[in-house]
Amino acid sequence: MDQNFNKVFWDACANGDFPMVCAQIKTGADVNYQNGDGRTALMRSAKRDRKDVVQVLIDNGADVNMSDNKGKTALMAAAKKGNKTICKALIDAGADVNARDDNGRTALMRAALLGQDRCVQTLLDAGADINAQDEAGRSALMEACIAFKRDTIALLLERNADVNLFDNNGCTALMRAAYGGYPSLVEKLLAFGADKDMEDKQGNVALDYVREHCRAQLEPILR
Repeated sequence: MDQNFNKVFWDACANGDFPMVCAQIKTGADVNYQNGDGRTALMRSAKRDRKDVVQVLIDNGADVNMSDNKGKTALMAAAKKGNKTICKALIDAGADVNARDDNGRTALMRAALLGQDRCVQTLLDAGADINAQDEAGRSALMEACIAFKRDTIALLLERNADVNLFDNNGCTALMRAAYGGYPSLVEKLLAFGADKDMEDKQGNVALDYVREHCRAQLEPILR
């Protein structure tokens, strides 16, 4: 089949046109066709929440571990979107839960940043590395703290996320929470063993972040 035919097929998948998708698969469409950005029909369907299209693509041999030009996979798209059903379908079909994009980010990190807790749980149950760090040194817990996703933070802590990991600047989850001015989060991190005396690369501890950003309500907690 020529490229134009496969582009029509890709567009049908992107638009969720299930009958057209099925008809074109029967006439030989390439289920692993990639557009100019390297995105497959499976990636696009996952992003659009089209479980029916995702499943028919999987059933007809779509490669669940293909990545686009930035290293992103269909599972990353589904996790970011928060679609547990599609995440599970991709994982059951062999999707690598620890695949990384070009910035070292995983599906778990994407889900954690956006507070997609059902996907976070699904990924962890499937063996996602809870302490994986991206090229900047950030973990899923750090991402959740940056975005102040309380339920996600609680879930990650309960699943034994390393609370004292630090990024490339030496910043920890506790420092992020202190910077954001979140007393309840600071207290929770401390309860799970966060070390308030850890220093970043400039020699600052969490209390210094509090003082620098005028978070006076946090000083008694971190002294």
